[in-house]
Amino acid sequence: MKKILFVTVLFLLQFACANAQIVEGTISDTKTNEKLQYVNIGLIGKATGTVTDNNGYFKLNLNNNNNDSLRISMIGYVPKTFLVSDFIRNNGNKVISLSPDNRQLKEVKVYSRKPKESILGNTTQSKTTDVGFTSSALGNEIGAIIRIKRAPTHLKQFNTSLAHPATDSVKLRLNFYSVKNGKPDTILQHQNIFVTVKKGQEQITVDLEPYHIYVEDKFFVSLEWIENSKGQGIMFSASVLSGNIISRETSQASWEKIGIAGIGFNVLASY
Repeated sequence: MKKILFVTVLFLLQFACANAQIVEGTISDTKTNEKLQYVNIGLIGKATGTVTDNNGYFKLNLNNNNNDSLRISMIGYVPKTFLVSDFIRNNGNKVISLSPDNRQLKEVKVYSRKPKESILGNTTQSKTTDVGFTSSALGNEIGAIIRIKRAPTHLKQFNTSLAHPATDSVKLRLNFYSVKNGKPDTILQHQNIFVTVKKGQEQITVDLEPYHIYVEDKFFVSLEWIENSKGQGIMFSASVLSGNIISRETSQASWEKIGIAGIGFNVLASY
């Protein structure tokens, strides 16, 4: 019996290895041929994914499984989706191009009343309660749902505190999503918002005015890990029993609610 079990396990391992394949390539702009940095690429709903580097290069370990779909997406570009088997077979040179998304911005109704300003979200600056990224995989994303007081609401500034000073310079992407069934749904901004956290920094403040982000309902705000760094242990201030943290392990993975502490993400808004 033990011999049969050993042979079976060995066969399964050999089968898995035979079907596993490391895929490398670059992603570029269809019109300009410019290499696209920080593009999300991964299996839809799975914890297999990554982000292209600043030369548009990616490297991903895939299993040749007909049931899995791979999605490549980038803010401002039309996403592409492939069956993994087709992607491996038909993209031998792995030079993939994305077309700019030329859809017009959704019209926003702005009322004549004098706007009010307030801080929305969790304003904790705790040094004792903290949360951080759930993995070191590129594309790992963490955030929280924030409710608004009146529509439309203009998002003017993002703020968060670090529970401990950053130990090294790190690069993140700030994302805003609509919410559906309690989870992030559609990306709201039309431009990438990059955030560089410098060594020793204890606060993150991002001016959102240039991005013209208006929301009509509650929204999800997150920070996404997009570049390797020694400072990947960055920890954000949090507070207990103040809402769920929502995270996904890497690009295109499913969103999951984690923990009982709320992350200290907030925005200055006018409405």
